[in-house]
Amino acid sequence: MPRPPKPGGAVFEPRSAASHKKFGRSSSRLTSGAIESPQQAAAELQHAITNRIREYLLDQDTDLKAYCEATELPLGLNYGRFQRINRGETMMTLTDLMYWVDQIPGLATYIADTMGAVTGANDARTDGSATTGGSARDDDY
Repeated sequence: MPRPPKPGGAVFEPRSAASHKKFGRSSSRLTSGAIESPQQAAAELQHAITNRIREYLLDQDTDLKAYCEATELPLGLNYGRFQRINRGETMMTLTDLMYWVDQIPGLATYIADTMGAVTGANDARTDGSATTGGSARDDDY
């Protein structure tokens, strides 16, 4: 269970949801069982995304440090920040997310599928049909 948010905001350390060593390094969920809070769901989502980033970099035959050194990153994005995000020390922002969506083919669809799996979002749509959640499974990303 993640630590509670700090007073006055919803800032938390995502890796506190599970083993620090597992965060961003496994295609399985951080925890088993039901998601009990928005913070836990966010930690699971960030874990899945950072794992996908790690796999993408491996497919490119590089690592995060070498990637950042060879790439002109937008203002505010840098190796140190990405490293803290990938270790689950800090929360990913929409800016970070949009950067990686632009770099990694299929990441936006993967994120949507993972969000559906994490939240159990086989909810009814407004037209009465159900969403499928895509290819992401509840116990595995």
